[in-house]
Amino acid sequence: MLELLLLPPIMKGFVALLFAGVSFPLAGVMVTRLDMLPLRYMLMHSLLLGGAIALAFNFPPLVCYILLSLLTVLVMVYLSGGKNMHLGLSSAVLMVFSMALASVIVQVFDVPAKDTLELIWGSPYTITRVELGCFALLAAILVFYVCYFSREISILFFDRDVAFTMLKSANRHRYVMVILVALVVALSMRFVGALLLDALLILPVITAGRFARSLKGLFFLSSLFGFIVSIVGYLVSLALDLPPGATVALSSSIVYLVSLLSRKK
Repeated sequence: MLELLLLPPIMKGFVALLFAGVSFPLAGVMVTRLDMLPLRYMLMHSLLLGGAIALAFNFPPLVCYILLSLLTVLVMVYLSGGKNMHLGLSSAVLMVFSMALASVIVQVFDVPAKDTLELIWGSPYTITRVELGCFALLAAILVFYVCYFSREISILFFDRDVAFTMLKSANRHRYVMVILVALVVALSMRFVGALLLDALLILPVITAGRFARSLKGLFFLSSLFGFIVSIVGYLVSLALDLPPGATVALSSSIVYLVSLLSRKK
């Protein structure tokens, strides 16, 4: 296995996954605590559209993922009424539109079925140095944001009405969190694809929630579990010649099931 890890494509994928495993669950805490699950579902569908555009016009996939994520988030916030940010109705509209347009692009531009399936499952072995830099940068931004603005985040998570009373910047922080989640989902597509991105975004947070006794503990344990499942999943995929996205998702699921059993004892 050491020989495999020394290969540049596999090593770049491994390093990027470490960055993702440590930092992406931090965004997952934002998703769960601010009830942004509609945003996550909407982004999943919009990124399939971004992937279809990338395949049809031979654009860099990650660039399309990021641009589509940010554009969709801006449209979603606008349709949701700005300050109140009721995401449910606007997310449903954008999900239907994204999937319909993706289907049209795949059909019109004759995108191969095999390449289309790769959008669903993802692949870390094709990570470039530029993309690796994007993973590192986003990881650093997430860690810095959570640490530096811990007071504001804790108030916003505690009660929305209290947050808007105490913090003039409450709405601004909500927008920042929405954008960070959008970027995390975009980069997750490169590893685990659309169907399994919750392996890094949500499952480590749910697992950590069974043990954490404070918000700081939740952030720390979510990051720790994300780190563990990333390493274990990737190494298992190399050892057994399995898809890395699937093994990371399985590792994350198994860790959650073990946490259930351990808490019952």
